[in-house]
Amino acid sequence: MSAGPEVLIGKALSSAASLELRTMAGRSVSPGAALLRSSRMFSMPAPIPPPPGDFSSATRHYSPTSTIPFPTHLTVTTTASSRVTGDWGFKRPLPLRTTTKTTYPLARVRQVDSVEQVTDFQSASDHTVTLWKYQEMNLPITVPIANAQDTFSTTKHLKSVFEEDSDLTALDDKQKVELVNKRWKFTGPWLAGMTNGDFKKFIEKKVRNRRADFRAFLKKIFAAEMSQKRAREAEAAGEPVPPEVSVDEISEDELTEYLRKLRQDRMTLYNLVSRFLDLAPVDLQTSLSMLGQLAPGTRLELARGSPYGADGPPITHPSAGLSYLRTRNFQENHALYGPQLNHAPVKARVLKPTNFTTNSFNPSIGVAGFVASMPTGDTSFNTSKQRNLSEFNSALHKLDLEKYGGSKVYVQPHMATVNSAGRILVNVEEANSESQLVQKELVGEGTIYDDLVKKGEIPQIPRNPRYTGSFSARPGSRIPGNAGNYGLGRSPRSYE
Repeated sequence: MSAGPEVLIGKALSSAASLELRTMAGRSVSPGAALLRSSRMFSMPAPIPPPPGDFSSATRHYSPTSTIPFPTHLTVTTTASSRVTGDWGFKRPLPLRTTTKTTYPLARVRQVDSVEQVTDFQSASDHTVTLWKYQEMNLPITVPIANAQDTFSTTKHLKSVFEEDSDLTALDDKQKVELVNKRWKFTGPWLAGMTNGDFKKFIEKKVRNRRADFRAFLKKIFAAEMSQKRAREAEAAGEPVPPEVSVDEISEDELTEYLRKLRQDRMTLYNLVSRFLDLAPVDLQTSLSMLGQLAPGTRLELARGSPYGADGPPITHPSAGLSYLRTRNFQENHALYGPQLNHAPVKARVLKPTNFTTNSFNPSIGVAGFVASMPTGDTSFNTSKQRNLSEFNSALHKLDLEKYGGSKVYVQPHMATVNSAGRILVNVEEANSESQLVQKELVGEGTIYDDLVKKGEIPQIPRNPRYTGSFSARPGSRIPGNAGNYGLGRSPRSYE
């Protein structure tokens, strides 16, 4: 993910380059050769830190073989001709028994030279294939919603993480204050996510020795407030605006008195401390309940909360390197049916169906390697909607042990975000019924008008998906498209 959770697929070194690298390592090299050795072409980047641990997992079952939320090592690949000989560009060939049994030549090298003088590696198909599957959905990464209860903004006002007002890192002091509720990068920590021990270490090492700098910072703030106060008084009296108050004009006694007033106004003091230490903002509701009310006679305008206030800012770029799309506003064109109103639905796996009798929990659906989040409201995913005997509803409420791999349903990906721990959160919605029929025909799961064609009738296809009452007749001799007609390697079905 960018410098963190992004999956990087690098070209493996050739055997000749590997031999030259081993020769250069045995003698002193020129500055140009040393620069080449440390480049991305002849070296692998150091692994990034692993994802933060979940303290609640200590009381739950944890699988040591489960896939971590994001990769920490570079993914290395090689050509098919080099793979059969075990040549992946390292000092020694990798064993064929392990590397040739996988579908894709993808390896994750944990250590080139271990204590046993072997190359410690493992398959990297888990994260790399997940990246491929996610990119096939053409789903951009959006900014998290500041208020989870705001369902209107969740569905209507999706905002890409690459927008100019939020994807900014090189900011001056004024811009940092103005964009505090929009930017994602901060030099200070997120206090709401720190443990008691980490908070004490932060106070001892980063805060306590900056007391003099904080007093100098407060002098500038106090001087600016006094200048604004004098300007308002002069404007009310009809007098010319006096010169601004300089920092040198403020005495230590005045600064001490200003500090006493700030102690009675905890919210203003917290904002000044956050501005000085560049702390990540906390949830607006939490700050209002913990910091208390404003001091008498003071006024503070509350801006819209930060989208990262509830769960903390991300550990890398909010896109996580998964997708660089800014929008999904494009129209897909079908070979036979023309431009489609909706995007092609995605087949998802039902990981855990809901209890059909008690409805004790919502179903869990896996999409492109992620456990998707169910939509809110009265939909077919939750338990508030009346049950029916449709194929979609039966798959969500019944555990089918006869199907290989479990039950699968078609869903429509809606949005995806990255939380503070580097986990990808994918939201799905119900897929349009006509889009499901078109997609099933495309992948060879049957034709849309199979029964009509077998009977020799003329299928009636809606001319405009928005108005299902408008139809256009297709010639009876025309066979609807299937996987073979689209060149997907399957022969067309024969009709009697």
